[in-house]
Amino acid sequence: MVYGEFRILVAALAVFVALAGLAAAIHGLLFDRHDFVVYGMATVGGGIAVFVAMLTVHPKDLEIEHRQHRES
Repeated sequence: MVYGEFRILVAALAVFVALAGLAAAIHGLLFDRHDFVVYGMATVGGGIAVFVAMLTVHPKDLEIEHRQHRES
């Protein structure tokens, strides 16, 4: 098991940031505000990128997991 509580927390926050960006983009579409749409979609893209980056398994995680299996 990968022990990355901090990365999981950041990934969960990134999901909420992406949802807020989606809400901003929809608000911009409804009220014809081009800047809201652009910044909202940029926020969605950033949130998704951070989410994927935080939940990607790194070689360091595999090394820690392998070491724990050897010790037991």
